[in-house]
Amino acid sequence: MRFDEATPLYDVIVVGYGPVGQVLTNLLAQDGHRVAVIERQPELYPRPRAVHFDHEIRRVLDRLGVVAGLGDDVVELRSYEWRGADGELILELKNDTIAASGHAFSHLFYQPALERALHERALRAPSVDLMRGWETVSVAETDGIVTVTAERTRPIGAGELELTGERIHLRGRYVVGADGANSRIRALSGIGEVDLGFSEHWLVVDVGFPDHQVAERLFDRLGDSCQWCDPRRPHMSVRVGRHRRRWEFMLLPGEDPAEFATDEAVWRMLEPWVGPADATLERHVVYRFAARLAERMRLGATLLVGDAAHVMPPFMGQGLCSGVRDAANLAWKLDLVLRGVSDAALLDTLTEERYEQNLRTIEVSVRMGRVSCTLDPAAARGRDEAFRTGRVPPPEPMPGLRGGIRHRPAGTDSDPLAGTLAVQGLIGRDDRRGLADAVVGDGFCLISRHGVDPGPADALGIRPLCLDPAHPDGYTDLDGRLTAWLDASGAEAVLVRPDFYVFGCAPTAADVPALLADLRDQVLTGRKSPISPQMEAR
Repeated sequence: MRFDEATPLYDVIVVGYGPVGQVLTNLLAQDGHRVAVIERQPELYPRPRAVHFDHEIRRVLDRLGVVAGLGDDVVELRSYEWRGADGELILELKNDTIAASGHAFSHLFYQPALERALHERALRAPSVDLMRGWETVSVAETDGIVTVTAERTRPIGAGELELTGERIHLRGRYVVGADGANSRIRALSGIGEVDLGFSEHWLVVDVGFPDHQVAERLFDRLGDSCQWCDPRRPHMSVRVGRHRRRWEFMLLPGEDPAEFATDEAVWRMLEPWVGPADATLERHVVYRFAARLAERMRLGATLLVGDAAHVMPPFMGQGLCSGVRDAANLAWKLDLVLRGVSDAALLDTLTEERYEQNLRTIEVSVRMGRVSCTLDPAAARGRDEAFRTGRVPPPEPMPGLRGGIRHRPAGTDSDPLAGTLAVQGLIGRDDRRGLADAVVGDGFCLISRHGVDPGPADALGIRPLCLDPAHPDGYTDLDGRLTAWLDASGAEAVLVRPDFYVFGCAPTAADVPALLADLRDQVLTGRKSPISPQMEAR
């Protein structure tokens, strides 16, 4: 295959244009990179799949400016209830305070609205070429250039597509598979998967309410989200934005998914709560909830994000969240590599950082799934008693980063903040007031009490955020969150990465130069990023 000089060379070819691919595309375009997107479907998918994102993901989406316009299609999740075999509460995960990222802990949203907002933003980016209605059929890497061949698709009814034989060939420096659980990019690259041992079929039903008052009355009774751990048939219900709702029902042993294919069968399942006189069926489908993890997220110039890299049961609502974390983690590293600031070895830390984090997230989701899917009545009663008496602890919080690009004073893991999620607070100076990201901007950020020099200007572009309003460049800590964070950590300064994870902290101003030097040692060209022995073996 030969290309002439007029054939464009993309920085990144993103395969898959669901929300994870959209977020990655927009982040790369925001940094000025030329991106091609290949998506097999000719149009955006019009039905919801994911319904939840947390405060960390809200912060990433705020960077792209897409949440404010969602209106009634996003609401805060105040409480997630788990009820036992008797219908009474066994666990409540409250979300009624502001989380570290400066937002409510969790949000419930209507995915098509978010995808439209992300798509409209991508359309405004001059460096993005969208190629929808094309299926990737081959990937080849030669002399540092990736060639992706895609074939035109054509709808043939009932959501099915066929290939037409028309082909295009794209060239890029990297290709990213964001193409879902059945990833073609993962398969073509030869990256294997680990099955983590969960497989249950559930009926998923999305319901709309033409009369919004009917929806509000029902939702007031049902709450925001509830998991009924009923051994007769485990099921759950969750609001989707302000005026839609989802129900999910576990299929019992011996039941055939075909039994639940008709509207009539679905309405029978919904009969305790709602009927066709008050609501409309927007979608119903039987899914197999599974737990799988790609063995690695990078192989040469191929990278994986989202469901292409990991699949988890939905019981903790972390599927989409994990994919957006992948995108945010990868975007700033690709930016540095593409600009020649960092060596390509930096991209290996995508696996090192996100593999362990995804694994622990999947393990929690599987554990909670097994709690819900208990079918033996005696075992269910024992489970309920264990939760109510406190013998079973609540699920652990979202894990931080254990490896990768983070501060290691004197080669140790003694930095208390390295790898944790950074706090965001309200700051102000003169007429500029708001959450810190909106006021100070994107990228690396050095937060300090009294103002410290981030060092000479370089390609890392570290932004200073001084919390001393008397300092010439200082800001007022309007809600006290950032100062309280530094107080609790015993830190004079904290260095935050572009994906909002902490690189490390400095106990005193005198420790700041070593903190900055360590970051530059780890990411600048010619300095090999530290890779753990476990990841070298992987």
